[in-house]
Amino acid sequence: MDSRLSERQNDILARIGARGAQQIDRLAQDYGLTTQSIRRDINVLCALGLARRLHGGVDLPVLPQNTSISARAGLHEAAKRLIAARVAQDIPNGSTVFMGIGTTVRFTAEALRGHAGLTVVTNNVDVALILGEAEGMEMHLVGGVWRPNDRDLVGPEAIRYFERFHATHAVVGAGGLNPTSGALDFSYGEAQITNAILQNSRTRYLAADASKWRGTAAVRVAPFSAFTHFVTDMMPREHDSEVSLAQSGVRVIVCGSPDGD
Repeated sequence: MDSRLSERQNDILARIGARGAQQIDRLAQDYGLTTQSIRRDINVLCALGLARRLHGGVDLPVLPQNTSISARAGLHEAAKRLIAARVAQDIPNGSTVFMGIGTTVRFTAEALRGHAGLTVVTNNVDVALILGEAEGMEMHLVGGVWRPNDRDLVGPEAIRYFERFHATHAVVGAGGLNPTSGALDFSYGEAQITNAILQNSRTRYLAADASKWRGTAAVRVAPFSAFTHFVTDMMPREHDSEVSLAQSGVRVIVCGSPDGD
């Protein structure tokens, strides 16, 4: 949940993310409030850039669109597999692991197939298919709203399912990276899922290749300080990025360097 918002405002955003545009009259009816009260909530959401007004309603803002997961899988594949192998190396047998969406997380699932005794909780259907038949795995696929473009499940039901566990490890990706904002994604629904994963896990891995520094994702997910580890293939040359990461306290693991740090 976004700490800047009231419980109702967070709930309105969740409804929009799961069901699409909402009409003000219907929201007022469902919450038992006047339309003026709902409009005040919407004004707050729009002022923060989290929503946009429609005629008589509200929707999520128009943001750069993510390409399909099938198209993304082949982009920077070698780097993603290197990152995935490094993350999997740190996860011991018997762990409870949250796994989010994205191709790097999917490659991490492939790298985990040889592990024993894992309990995996995910909204990523590809992860469930990869690990669901692996021997000794206990697989939990959350419920929610199906998004075929990303082959995942989002919405309040998915968030509540993650909140039933406290994982030893979490692995999430990102649609973009920013030195000051941290991890970014393409939709508020994705950001909510990732935050639920982070808030209910102990060791938290952000797995993202260097191309994500040039990403167009615009929704803030979490600062680097919300992660215990950031695993990437290389760091950008810009000095600001290195300073921000050092101040955040996250451990940066650059794959392929002599000492792994």
